[in-house]
Order: sequence, then structure tokens, then C-alpha cells
Amino acid sequence: MATSIIPKSYSNVIYLQPSFSIMQEDFSSLRHLPYVKLALDFPWEKVFAPIEQEYVRARFERYRNKKNQKSLYNNQEELFSDLPQNMSIQPEKSSKGRKGINFYALFKSFLLAPLLYVEVMVSSVHLQVAGNSDFRTVCGFTQVPSLKTFERFDQIMIENGLWENARQLMVQFNIEQGIIEKEEQLAVDTTHVEAEATLHAHRKCGHSEPCDCPKIPTDDNVGLMRKSNTVTYIAHKVALVCGVKSELPLSRSIFKGGEHDGTTLKTTLEKVTQDLPEEWLKNVQYVSADGIYQNKDNQEHTKGILQAKLLSPINPRKIKDQELNSPGMTKLDKYGVPHCISGHRLKLKGLDATKQQYIWTCPVFDPKYKQEGLSCTKAFHIQCCNGAKTGRTVRIQQSLAPQIDSEYPQHLQSFKTKYAERTAIERVNAQAKEGLSMRRVHKRGRVAVEAHVDRCILTAHTLAYMSVQETGQLYRGWTKLSA
Repeated sequence: MATSIIPKSYSNVIYLQPSFSIMQEDFSSLRHLPYVKLALDFPWEKVFAPIEQEYVRARFERYRNKKNQKSLYNNQEELFSDLPQNMSIQPEKSSKGRKGINFYALFKSFLLAPLLYVEVMVSSVHLQVAGNSDFRTVCGFTQVPSLKTFERFDQIMIENGLWENARQLMVQFNIEQGIIEKEEQLAVDTTHVEAEATLHAHRKCGHSEPCDCPKIPTDDNVGLMRKSNTVTYIAHKVALVCGVKSELPLSRSIFKGGEHDGTTLKTTLEKVTQDLPEEWLKNVQYVSADGIYQNKDNQEHTKGILQAKLLSPINPRKIKDQELNSPGMTKLDKYGVPHCISGHRLKLKGLDATKQQYIWTCPVFDPKYKQEGLSCTKAFHIQCCNGAKTGRTVRIQQSLAPQIDSEYPQHLQSFKTKYAERTAIERVNAQAKEGLSMRRVHKRGRVAVEAHVDRCILTAHTLAYMSVQETGQLYRGWTKLSA
């Protein structure tokens, strides 16, 4: 039976999955489970061999630096001044040493834990390995390592940027394998990751004597994120980028929780160019984002960095409705749309670049732009357009509606159709937070948050690879893989 443990330090439930150790040793009866299929069938060594080498090197450097620290003899030289110079006070140790825990076993345990509904942090992953014999076996452990082993592994991976390197390798691998095809449009959005930190908290510099050292924040990236007037989070802000067809996270950028969304696009797109191959990015023509990103600076950043067009709806901000001095028209609303005396919003027909005018047409009588359910009285029809068969056509100067993007007006049907694909990023965010344990991070500092998000993206891409291998189709979640 499954057992739940609620540690005192946090309120999230850790589920120790039931053990199936009585099953066959080859796990043939359990291969329908996503974590078993991934652990046994994914080509871990083929993809992550460079990460293993970097980890081993970093672990050795960590050990050597620790060994080179001042020893007891150096710290207490006077106490041993009478000893012969050739005598050592260090205990003798075997030259062979103790063999370290297998890299891939530790690596798999962190990436596969979310598939067992485990909130990924060092202590919960260790508990899962210790309490679930099947999970321990498929990951490759021959014994239960100590909690310190998991802590040291994760810390080495974080400090040396190895989680990020692994993510980049995995995304590159899926592109080379054709799992991720070339995309014409990318989608960008931000979400929050809850932090286990206190806002504006500081710690001492470490000096025993009074000093003028500046205060050191306990978390260099935490901020107050306001979702509404009544809902706020102490959190980190994460910007994810995905392809609208693949619906897989391709890149990420981390910001303080209180940073305005509209100022994050430049850094996010620059990160995209670092994470994805230049040849693959040449096919990108559009970047879709919500209305908070719509401004001149972001349009220029998108062109300059990716040579693409930013698709973002109108954000009227402080713009108000204005009167429209044209027969049959009543106002030009804050979105730049003219309204007729029947109360209808006109449809954008096109753009006259020479005269710098928007051309609007009637949504009732124009057969091409007719909107079902709308009607116009005979009196208004005559007053507005003298009873014209196709209704009224109105030209509005671009200067009267600066909120509309003149390069690709948001009121065109083609824009609406293409922008509708932006919802892919909403599903990516939901899957990462609800299915891959990205909702909360339990370590402090920007680099720890980056590593936390990188692990979630890694798991998503390994699942995508296996879904194509198993079914021939790309599934973004893991329910299809387990069917």
C-alpha cells in the first residue's frame, strides 16, 4: 500500500509508491509505467556522456580543493613543533579509495521522481529511492545512498551549470532526432515559481568583528509577484519559450518575482539564441506573446535578435475612447475600432500604406466580413451609408490609432488565427507546474532556480522522445506513454 509522509519542514505530501519487488527482475510487467520505461529504454549514456565526464571532473576538483584546505597540522603548528619534520599526523588511508555512486543512477532519480508525483527536492528524491525498491532498482542503485550523497550530487550539478548543459544537450538531441521539427512561430510567457524564502531577508557577512560590509540577501532572486489585487506570491519569475507545434519548452530565463513582464522579452530572446541552433532559428518568423509585451521596444528587440515579428494583442493602457467625426460613426474605442450608430464594431478590411490609413467595413452588409447575428435598422442603414448594398467603408488615419501595430494590425483575421496558437505556452506552463514539479523551488538563489526549471524541461523532453519511439507520435504529457 502507498504511504504518505508529511515532513515538518514542508506541507507537501510525498508518496512512497507501492513496491513490486515480487515481480520479475527484468521489470517486463512494469514497463507500462512511464518511469520504468524511461529508466530502462532511454539512451542515457548516448545523450549525457559529456555531462557525466564534467560531473566526475567537478567532483574531483571539489575533493581536491577540500583536501587542500588548511589541515589540523597547519592550523596548530605550534602544538606539533617538537615532532620530526618527516612525521605525518594525518591518518593513513587506502590509495584505492571508495568507489562513488553511479552518475546515471543519481541523474535518473532526480528526473524520474516527478512521474511518481514526488515534489523534486533532495530530501524527497532520497526518500523515494530509500522507500521504493523498484524505483531504486530501475534507476541503477545497488544500495541506498545517504542523503548527503544526493545533496552533494545536486550541489555539484548546480554550481557547475551541469543541469543547464544537460538541458541544452537534450533539446539539441531531440532536434537532431526529428522529435522537434522546425517551427515558424515561438510562444513566450512568464509564470511564477513559489520560493521558500523570506522577502528582503538578509544574513551576516560572516566576520566575527564589527564591520561595514553590505548586507547579503538570503535569496538573491526572490521577489513579490502580484497576480491580482488580492493574490500575491513570494516567488521567482520564469519565462518559458516553446514551439507552437511541438508544445515543448525549448528555453528558459529566470527573473526576480517583482520584475515587470514587459521588460523580460529581450533577455528571454537572447537566451533563446544561446540555447537553440542558429540553423533551426532561421525558420522562426513570429514570436507570440500576450498584450503586456506590446510596445515599440519589444518589437525592435524581436526583429534585432531573431529577425522575427512580435505578435502581441493591443494593450490600451491609458488610452480612452474618442469621438469620431464621420457620418454614421459614433466613436473610436480604446482598441482603435470605429463604432457605427447601430452600436456595431466595424471589421478591419485592410491597410493603405501609401495614405497611412486603416480601411474598415460594415459587419452587417459586407458579404465577406459579415458577422452572424448582427442587424441594422433601415433608418440607420440609410443614415450611415445611404442604403449601400455592402454597407459603409470608413478610412481612419493611423495617427488616430497608434495602439494598432501598423506592420501587422491585430484586428486582421489572419493575425487572430496565427495568434490563437499562442495558447500552446499556457499548456506548457501548466504541464511543467502540475505534472513536472516546477510549482515550488526549495533552494535559494538564481542558479538553484535555473537548475530546478532545467530539470523539469529535461523530464519533458525525455518523455517526448520516448513517446515518439513508442507510438510514432509526439505526446506532451506522460499519460499516453503509460497507456
